[in-house]
Amino acid sequence: MAKKVAVAALIFTAFVAGLAAVLGYGALQLVQAAVFGDDGDPSVWSFFAAFMAPSLFIGALVLLTMGVRSSRRRARAAQSRRSNAAAQAESWRRLYVRRDELLVRWSRYETDVALMIDYPIMTDYTDPVVRDVIVAMQGIRAAEAQALDLDRGPAEASKLFHAVNRFEVAFLTAEKYARRCGQSKLNPAERTKLAGARQALNIILDGAATPSEVEVAYRSLRGSLRGIIDLPDRAVADLQAHTRQSLGVRPHGSSPAPAPAHRAA
Repeated sequence: MAKKVAVAALIFTAFVAGLAAVLGYGALQLVQAAVFGDDGDPSVWSFFAAFMAPSLFIGALVLLTMGVRSSRRRARAAQSRRSNAAAQAESWRRLYVRRDELLVRWSRYETDVALMIDYPIMTDYTDPVVRDVIVAMQGIRAAEAQALDLDRGPAEASKLFHAVNRFEVAFLTAEKYARRCGQSKLNPAERTKLAGARQALNIILDGAATPSEVEVAYRSLRGSLRGIIDLPDRAVADLQAHTRQSLGVRPHGSSPAPAPAHRAA
């Protein structure tokens, strides 16, 4: 399309230049005849003025117009590239925010002991529904690794977008499945143990329990979960932190609480 426009512009320029030259030369001839009479010969300068000057002027005007248009096109292209880059960066940001929100929601079922007791199926990675979540999560990791190895272009964004979508569907399906199942897939003895574990956890989280009650509850909780739910290291660390807090044990390096002031008599 651009080549056709350029050819048409050159043809139009040649036509206009030729027409201007003929008219200009005729006008100069008339002026020369009126001033010098019929015996006057056309000079080189009159020939140049009649034929070359209009062509040069029109050519320069066309070149200037084309230069201005080209400059405007480059400016628009640069602005478009900046806009596209900003839109792509915002798209990646929203995609990562959505991914992080989903991963945080999933991680709660792996670290929150209360959720692990209420919905034990979410940590049963042999269950096909839960296994789909793990596979979808691995798909996100693979898409992210590919996006880091290559330029983060539209193709990589599309792959990560579909991977996040797949993880979201798998996670929501597993969440509904776990809430529907509850503890129904466990046998009565296991459900009894988890009921005791839930009571022990409530004691640990209850700030009104005595240190001895908290200690007994912690041991009871770990014993009840043994063989049913394997607590990840992070869940164990959070549970121990709650237990220390309930026992009044200060974390290493923290300063002791200020002693209460004696009331004046």
